[in-house]
Amino acid sequence: KMCEPLSDTKLQWETSNRFCLLADGGGMPPYYRPDNRANVTVQDAKVAGATIAQLRYTTLTVAQVAAGENGYELIKEEKAGILGTNAITDDGSDYVSAIEIATKLSSRQLCYNRTNAPEDPESLDDGDHCAAINQAAYDMAMSTASSAARARFQKSGRPMKMVSDRKPTPPAGPWWVWNYLQYNDKGTDGMEISSWYAFYSLTAPSFAAGNHYCKLLSPARALEWIYTDGLRAASLVGPNVDDIVV
Repeated sequence: KMCEPLSDTKLQWETSNRFCLLADGGGMPPYYRPDNRANVTVQDAKVAGATIAQLRYTTLTVAQVAAGENGYELIKEEKAGILGTNAITDDGSDYVSAIEIATKLSSRQLCYNRTNAPEDPESLDDGDHCAAINQAAYDMAMSTASSAARARFQKSGRPMKMVSDRKPTPPAGPWWVWNYLQYNDKGTDGMEISSWYAFYSLTAPSFAAGNHYCKLLSPARALEWIYTDGLRAASLVGPNVDDIVV
C-alpha cells in the first residue's frame, strides 16, 4: 500500500513482517539498529518488502523508557505483561485489542529507487499514506464482519474516519515510537483516527534514510468498534462527548 503503484507494473511482490518490540536491544536508540529496520530488495523481477511491527496495548512516554534504553519499562508493552497485571479486563467495558500496530515501513521513495524507476523524488511520500493504510484496515474489518453485524452498524453505528497524518515534535524515532495512534471522539459524527508518521528521504543520514513509519489501526480494534463500541456510543455520548447519558 505504501509503494503502490510502482512504475514497473510487471514486478511481483513478496512481503514479510517481523513482530517485535520496536526498541529491542541495548546501547543504541531503536532507529540505529540494522536488524530492526524495514527494507526493500529486488531479485529476479521480484520485490521483497520486509516490515517491522509491534502491537501496542498500553501507553508509555519517552521519559519513562529513557528513549528506548529502559528495558524494565519497555517490557510493559508486551501483552503477556499487561495481562499478568490485569491492565486489560476482558469484561466488555473496554477494548481488548491493540491500541495500534506501530509499523516500520520502507518509504515509497526507496521502493522506486530500488526498482530502478526513472525518477524517485521525495514527493512520492507526500500525502497521508498512513491514513490510506488505516482506511484499508477499516474496510477489511467491515467486510470481515458478519452481514448482520455490518447491517446493524451501518444503520445505528458511528463510523471511523481517517484524518491527516501527523509528524511528531521533534521528528525523531523515540517521539514517533512513544506517540500513539490518535482516537478523537467526535460524538455523533464518529471517531476520527489520526496516525503519527516519520519519513526520512534517501538524502537523510544513513541510519534513517528510506524509512516511512506509520501508526496503524488494528483491524481487531475496528471490529470491536463495529460490533460493540461504535454502537454503544451512539446512544451514550452526550452533547459534550465526555458526558455519558444515563
